[in-house]
Amino acid sequence: MKPAAAALLTPVLILAACARGEERSAAFAPPPEAACSPPGWHFAFVATATTVYRQGATIPVAAKVDMSPAGTADLPLRCTSGWSVTGPATLSRDRTSIAISPDAPVGATVAVGFRHLGKAIEARFKVVAKDEIVLTGLWSQRSLEGCSAESIGELEFRPDNRFAVTFHPFETYQDYWGRYAWDADTGRIRLTVEGGNFVPPGLDLDGAADLAEGRLRLTGLFLGSRGGGGPQAGCTYIF
Repeated sequence: MKPAAAALLTPVLILAACARGEERSAAFAPPPEAACSPPGWHFAFVATATTVYRQGATIPVAAKVDMSPAGTADLPLRCTSGWSVTGPATLSRDRTSIAISPDAPVGATVAVGFRHLGKAIEARFKVVAKDEIVLTGLWSQRSLEGCSAESIGELEFRPDNRFAVTFHPFETYQDYWGRYAWDADTGRIRLTVEGGNFVPPGLDLDGAADLAEGRLRLTGLFLGSRGGGGPQAGCTYIF
């Protein structure tokens, strides 16, 4: 090859090599970091992996943002600051869990929070005894005995003695909600409606609740139906 021709081809070869290098760099480039305020987000919150906070338990926690109606998204730790815990619990060094003290007083309040975009974000919960029987959780009806009524898609009992009933769960929608009182010794339960998007007529919310083998049984209550109708007696809901 003549020297002049070689000189002309050299820049072409260099450019081709650079292009191949850029392709390889793009192929192995790390994914873009999640935004601290992603498009469509509504608010930040502290998420925990349970609704029952027992003495001595270690509870995973995470920073999240609400993206309704698209669910939630993780909030990177780099987007948060000022993590803190008050009450009988300690925060892990990596900010991914809290450990409740084994001798935490029953009923004690624990608060965990952080700052996001200059705003304080906090979650609070109450400690329950290590072996205490509680209704807390999100229950879905398995069967119904003794009467004919619409199936309950979600029955939520929260640790702050609040409840919510939803016939057909969709995103954050709930039909009606309020407060509840339950005596674990006698089994008696009473629900008091405080509001709702749809409160069925003929509700009977005074009865009994018991837990056995991971199932919740409600007897003597009528939680209503979307189709209406009066109260029905003899209902036994199994969740």
